Amino acid sequence: MRLLSPVPLALLASTASAQLGNFEVQPNTWNSSLSLSTQHIQDALLTDEIAKSVAVVTNSDRSQLAYGGPSEDEFYTLPLLTNSTGPLQPGVVLKTQLVTDTSGFSIPPNTALSRFMYTTTTFNGTVVPATAFVLWPFEPRHFGHTNSSRVAAPTVLWTHGTSGFHSDAAPSAMRHLWYGFSAPFTLAQDGYAVVGPDYAGLGIDKSWDGSHIAHQWDVAQVGARDALHALQAAWNAFPGKLTKEFVSMGHSQGGGVAWGVAERLALSVDEFPDKTFGGYKGAVAVSPVVDVFGVSPAFISNFVGIAMSSIFPDFTLDLWLTPLGMARNKLWTSIKGGVGAAQQLFLAAEVTRENYIEQSWHGAAFEKLANPGRKDFKGPLLVLQGTEDIYVPFDGVKSAVEDTCGLFPEHDLDFLIVNGTGHVPTLDATRPRWLRWIQDRFEGKPVRQTGCSTSHLKSWLPHAQYLAVGGSVIQWVADPKFSYQAILGP
Repeated sequence: MRLLSPVPLALLASTASAQLGNFEVQPNTWNSSLSLSTQHIQDALLTDEIAKSVAVVTNSDRSQLAYGGPSEDEFYTLPLLTNSTGPLQPGVVLKTQLVTDTSGFSIPPNTALSRFMYTTTTFNGTVVPATAFVLWPFEPRHFGHTNSSRVAAPTVLWTHGTSGFHSDAAPSAMRHLWYGFSAPFTLAQDGYAVVGPDYAGLGIDKSWDGSHIAHQWDVAQVGARDALHALQAAWNAFPGKLTKEFVSMGHSQGGGVAWGVAERLALSVDEFPDKTFGGYKGAVAVSPVVDVFGVSPAFISNFVGIAMSSIFPDFTLDLWLTPLGMARNKLWTSIKGGVGAAQQLFLAAEVTRENYIEQSWHGAAFEKLANPGRKDFKGPLLVLQGTEDIYVPFDGVKSAVEDTCGLFPEHDLDFLIVNGTGHVPTLDATRPRWLRWIQDRFEGKPVRQTGCSTSHLKSWLPHAQYLAVGGSVIQWVADPKFSYQAILGP
């Protein structure tokens, strides 16, 4: 065995020292110092424990924002309209950040990030600005093409699950892009370019006239518009870098949006014509929200109520929320709270009025607008659902799949039932399946079984041996002085 001499080792050590500088102790506090006031606590009737939990989770969320998030990051400043802009149309690029400084992000080594601002439409057709990211692979996958860096990267249109309702909830502003290795990182490292819309209202929440842009949560068709307009803008923002062939994929709220993309492309040849979106290869909907009222009423009433307020002019939140619910919504809005803060504020309190959904016509109307499924869709469509999902009940997804198949038995819909997995962990358990399914679509292979089909996936080892819920947090170690926290080194 040949031993390295001391001289090269010393040179190596001195070179590393020159590159890294002196190591420093990473602060163990949040990069945020929110503390609820006595007035906040009294108005929202918070216990000391809930007040502390809301502050902790909000400070944690804020600490995960790159460069201070949308309120501080110049990227989210809306450009002024000029005479040269012309009539506002959806799918138009407003701003492009070709090279995003990734030192503030926790993305994998040898991936690259871009961000862009574009136009989309609300439920009523109003054109508004929105933001999105593109996560780039080191080497694009090539499906029978020449192995040249000039070949465009195969494109996955990624639609994320619920991140929140306020501007800070934009995945493009988060160090780990909200889902991290559960999907976008995995896809990029497998050679795909990932186009990830934030959805309207997240990232940028004021339009040109100063009006508020509401996040119209869980309306699959609205999210589908955001996604397809983002893809249209991305093709123009990064010419020649993204294939016109694409697969749509999403989880939870985004699973419903991915299903909505399939429905939107089957529905509207004028808004999303085949000449532009003819490269669509199919959609993957993981743990999709197909029954908006199938989750906890206390949790959903606040979310749905905010979305409905921007859709139905005569709807106000106090029709559904109690005075306590209104007070907690006011607090949640004032601190731009995320999903974790909402769980603390709304899950364990009397925040909704009794039988609130039946009190007016709005609930039934919203349900018809919001839920995907039971409509024509452009296949193929892969639906993956865990049987132990506490957020998106299995029976609701199973019913939506069965009803859709009953209406369109010739359409290609593959339903994979994953025995024993929960909401987000279903993504991890099925990773080989959806990666292979996406690869097959780009390779032009036929689906495994035409028409509607159902299959099951069981754990290889006894299910009790598997970790049910992930417990890791992606740490920020971008600065060289903290690189010792990246265990494998630079």
